[in-house]
Amino acid sequence: MSFKSKSRWRRVGVSLGLLALLTGGGFYVWKWKGSDDQSAVEKVNSHQSGKDIYYCPMHPSYKSDKPDNCPVCSMKLVKMEAAPRAERQPGHQHGMARTESAATNGTYSPAGNSIFISPQRQQMIGVQTVPVNVMPLTKEIRAVGKVAYDETKVTHIHTKVTGYIEEVFVDFMGKIVKRGDPLFTIYSPDLVSTQEEYLLALRSRNTLKNSSFDWVSSGSQSLVEAARQRLRLWDIRDEEIETLEREGKPRRTLPIYSPVNGLVTHRAAFHHGRFVSPDMDLYTLVDLSTVWILGDIYEYELPYVKTGQPVEIEFPYASETKSLRGKVTYLYPYLDPKTRTAQIRMEFPNPNFQLKPDMFVNLRLKVSLGPSLAVPEDAVLDTGTEQYVFVDRGEGYLEPRPVKAAGEAMGYIAIRSGLSAGERVVTAANFILDSESRLKGAFANMGVPDKKQTPGTAGPTENLRVEIMEPRVAKVGQNSIRLMVRDAAGNPVTDADVDVALFMPQMGSMPPMTSRANLKPMKPGEYQGEVDIPMAWTWQTTVSVKKNGKPMGSVQTTITAR
Repeated sequence: MSFKSKSRWRRVGVSLGLLALLTGGGFYVWKWKGSDDQSAVEKVNSHQSGKDIYYCPMHPSYKSDKPDNCPVCSMKLVKMEAAPRAERQPGHQHGMARTESAATNGTYSPAGNSIFISPQRQQMIGVQTVPVNVMPLTKEIRAVGKVAYDETKVTHIHTKVTGYIEEVFVDFMGKIVKRGDPLFTIYSPDLVSTQEEYLLALRSRNTLKNSSFDWVSSGSQSLVEAARQRLRLWDIRDEEIETLEREGKPRRTLPIYSPVNGLVTHRAAFHHGRFVSPDMDLYTLVDLSTVWILGDIYEYELPYVKTGQPVEIEFPYASETKSLRGKVTYLYPYLDPKTRTAQIRMEFPNPNFQLKPDMFVNLRLKVSLGPSLAVPEDAVLDTGTEQYVFVDRGEGYLEPRPVKAAGEAMGYIAIRSGLSAGERVVTAANFILDSESRLKGAFANMGVPDKKQTPGTAGPTENLRVEIMEPRVAKVGQNSIRLMVRDAAGNPVTDADVDVALFMPQMGSMPPMTSRANLKPMKPGEYQGEVDIPMAWTWQTTVSVKKNGKPMGSVQTTITAR
């Protein structure tokens, strides 16, 4: 045999070995023609306990009592660790249900969607299970926040009169201004004329206050009050009015004072005669004694957030800074269409200006979900439309079961329905089990939980039911197949044409394979024939029934060949 032929056969052996590892429920003995180790394999198969056993990781069916190389792929053999072996009941076959005699012994009777994987193989692929428990869950929501101005404490400074700015005292942005500090001085012809009117009214009052006519003295006093009120409405303070009375002459410029405490964030007042009018925004002052923190919450997290909920604020850039604790004061009733987030608002005192506007912080919100039935996150497989878990039913049986998830928290998923406390679910090797169950067609009957079917019975269609009576476990080569066909009412279907089609999809470089058989009627509802199964595999099987030339329906099931 040439080197290329040996390499080709070796690659074929590796492919078949991988195929057997994925699909076989038990260990198969490979008899490699041309190998001198065949007798050693047979000897090991009947070995006594206490001896070291070596196996090939690529072909677990091959075992040896010596640390040699695998005759199939030439891989170095690995020592097999001792593990407890479970007794396999009669009828325990991978992907097939047990016989009814085992179910009558009080042990688990597997459902139609259960799969069987021996404990040895579960250990090999790393299957791990944990119990389902009721535990208190606390969901943590983490978000990014930003410090912002308190919009209720923003002040805009305007003048009430037109005029010209002469001198500016607050001359840069970012300056801290206190209430009562002068901002600038203004020259306004209206202010000058009003001062003169006020002085004239004062002199008239002093002259006419001793008049014998009450209306004359009271009228002069009314003129004084009107002129003073006009100055006050133009933001001239009482101190400036008293200085005007004391000096007795109008002042060319008058100062404008800040009405609030704040930080200058905008400035339009400049020196040397800039003309201003009441519609101009000369200063914007923001009071930073309290600030807002705005956080972005994704829309799928919004059901867990509400007003008054505690929030912890962390500073990612200053590890020594203590975190702050507050509460959600407002939840904005709209979403950002670009980020799909909604804003929440918290208010915090800021006496030392530690919180600066536009500063980024981290938000942590903890939501108590209460005591819940919970499983680890790794236990739940999510298809996008449904969630399901694999339940360990014991004795090597694993059942894929749909569940309803209620939320995630602390590395666990709360389960609303589908599980009970104390059951065990698989947390490792889930995807291997998922592939196994899909290959076996395990989900064919998950949508019909009320229908119980016996082992070897295919799922019912609208008007057809098929039971595979033989073979329970097929062999490679010619097999006698016997079916029982009934209608929806359970009556045997007689004198029908029954075809059986077996299909195996393409696996790697191996092309898809098919096999067909036409069955002949034997007894009422019973049909029998011969079918050729090319290789060991769990074959997708379609049973089609016609009567009087018209199709009655077809049923999907599986036949496993060993």
